[in-house]
This record gives sequence, structure tokens and C-alpha cells, in this order.
Amino acid sequence: MQTFEILLIEDNPDDRFVFQRAVTVSGISANVTFAPHAAEAVSRLNRFGAYADTPLPALIILDLGLPGITGKTLLQVVRNAYGPQSVPILVLTGSSAPADEEECASWGISGFMVKPNNFDDMVRFAASLPGLLSSGVNRMREEIERRQQTVPSITPRPQKPNTR
Repeated sequence: MQTFEILLIEDNPDDRFVFQRAVTVSGISANVTFAPHAAEAVSRLNRFGAYADTPLPALIILDLGLPGITGKTLLQVVRNAYGPQSVPILVLTGSSAPADEEECASWGISGFMVKPNNFDDMVRFAASLPGLLSSGVNRMREEIERRQQTVPSITPRPQKPNTR
């Protein structure tokens, strides 16, 4: 059985724990790595520094509510760098706004899901990933080699102090 690489871009440590546990309980064969913000996700995708020897993901799971650079902005950066079919990206977010789903769909996501309220639903979600994962294996690596391009570095804009 092939083991898949999943990159979960999620700032909430509780959500990261629940997802990792759901993957384990579901029985799928996957290695899950985490990036708590967009800048680390970019470093992982470009295999910079400490991530030089890490495998590229077959699937990215992206939260929209990231600190600094939003998940939507990161989605746009990744799609502009690698193209719409380079790797499946699932949005797993607390937002149920149709406008968020429509905007993300315009950037070529593979799915959009509001974070489940219970663990059993998260396990079912994790168990559904192998079908999607098999379609993404090696696509990002092939795209990187073909384009000889990396995801542009991004840094958050300085926050204006609250003067109220």
C-alpha cells in the first residue's frame, strides 16, 4: 500500500491534532505534516532550509483563516506558481460562506468542506482522501521540474496598531 504525503496548513493546534488523529483512526496510509502559517507552507513547498529533504505533498489541506497571509492568498500564490492541476488542494475551513467557496473554486480547488463538528465526521472525511490522493501523486514534483519554478516567498503585511 502506498503512503501519501499530506500537508495540512492550519494554525489551530487542536484542529491539527484532531485531523492527525482522524487520519490514524481512518486507517489510511498517509504521512501528515503541518504548516501553521503561509510562510512555512511556502518553505515546505519549495523545500527551503530545514525542509530541503522533505517530500512534496500529494495533497494540500488548507484552512482559510490563517494568521497574516490568508488561505485564499496562499491558494492564489500556489496556483499561480504551479498551475491549477499541480496538486489537489482541499479547503477545510470554519467558513460556510458561499462566496468563499466560489472564490476558492475559481482558483481550482479539489473540494471545499466546513470543518466537521464531531470526530466521527472528521474520520469519514479522512477515510475519503485516498481516492483524491491517488490522482495527485507526483504531479507537483513533475510540475516543479517542468517549470523550474518555485512558489514566491510571501511575508505578511505589517498590522496597523489598533488606536481605539
